[in-house]
Amino acid sequence: MDTIAIDCGASFIKGGRIEKGEIVRQLSVAAPLPEKSENILIPKQIVALVPLVRDMVSELAGADREIRLCMSNEMHGFLLSYEDGTAFTDYISWQKELGGISVNGVSSTEKIQQEMPEEELLFTGMPLRDGLPICNLYYLTRTGKLDTKCGRLRFYTLGDYLLRMLSGKEPICHPTNAAATGLYDLRIGQWNYTLIDCVTDQQIVFPEIGENKSITFELKGVTVHAFPAIGDQQAALLGSGLKDDRSVSFNMGTGAQVSRLVKTIRRSGKCQIRPYFYGYNLNTLPHIPSGRALNVYFRFIKDILCQFQVNINDDEIWGRLIQTADMAHDSSMICDMSFFENTVTDVRYGSICNIGEYELTLGNLMHAVFSQMIRNFIYASHAIGVDEMNVEQILFSGGVSNRIPAVREGIKKHFGDAIRVINAKNETLLGLYQYGLLAESGQLG
Repeated sequence: MDTIAIDCGASFIKGGRIEKGEIVRQLSVAAPLPEKSENILIPKQIVALVPLVRDMVSELAGADREIRLCMSNEMHGFLLSYEDGTAFTDYISWQKELGGISVNGVSSTEKIQQEMPEEELLFTGMPLRDGLPICNLYYLTRTGKLDTKCGRLRFYTLGDYLLRMLSGKEPICHPTNAAATGLYDLRIGQWNYTLIDCVTDQQIVFPEIGENKSITFELKGVTVHAFPAIGDQQAALLGSGLKDDRSVSFNMGTGAQVSRLVKTIRRSGKCQIRPYFYGYNLNTLPHIPSGRALNVYFRFIKDILCQFQVNINDDEIWGRLIQTADMAHDSSMICDMSFFENTVTDVRYGSICNIGEYELTLGNLMHAVFSQMIRNFIYASHAIGVDEMNVEQILFSGGVSNRIPAVREGIKKHFGDAIRVINAKNETLLGLYQYGLLAESGQLG
């Protein structure tokens, strides 16, 4: 039986048909963008997403009568629906940051910190952030947006809701997705109802948490065996080869994370703890400026070209930015990429400083940007405890890693030439394939 792998990211929905470990066909479509009004009670984005995923699964299945479906999704997002599956809210991603909006003089994130025992928050593994579901959900409660007379609401992560709409059945929630909400208890591997009761006074139904339970349904004449959706980070790391505690992973996409595997749950500053596979947890530092931050500079350069009516496609622009950075000489220029909340700095505004009189060139700018990325990743590796490890291998994954060799080389130089390096490609889809095999054989733990 072949595997259909679907990855629902922030920018694109990517799918692949995998036969005996080889991707034989791939599809990619742009993800529906949220409405400009960002009215979260008008579920247009998620309603548009469901048929895209349904059609992709059907097209990749082709003439097969039976397939295995494995899905991943961007983490730290959720939506609420009615009992029949009709969406009550739109998809609320981590980028919404409703938790930071002041309500009666205090933000929802601050109010959770004031009201909840520190220990309960520590064992979510997720330091509070304005865009976490726990904070966004509390904002909805405090502003009265959950007041409905149409019955109970159900809580879904993105992949779980898509499976619900594809199958008509209630899926279980995988620990990798549950933990990303900030409402999970690492000590027991279940929802933390102390936190849930704090952030909602409504009767919201949360799904069962589990790993190996699949659901079977018919989709356009094809029998589909679907496993619980997993977090895109864990899928990518599984596909990149992260399997033991001697490897360090640098995953660079829209956002970026540096991670290692641990057996024990131990808090360490900004480091987060997330469920993984093979009986391991992840020590990870996420929200490191990466593709989203690079796009700030890209849009600036593209705007200049547009103002001068120069027509160059996006790939050519990226290629030139990387080429000029490689040819640039060292300068004193420094770029802070903190354009949004991140785990490297405590500010939300970027800057370019230390500019010499003749140093403000495109090459010097991009060289400074890539140098800052390298410094950020090295900082993150120490924050997750790399100094405690016997590092034998570093794993690179994600589109930014593949696009910008200079960042990979800078990180490799820090660790030394003796370190083995793997630069993974198609890691998320291949990770989903491996996940399906592990789930089917009951070897996830």
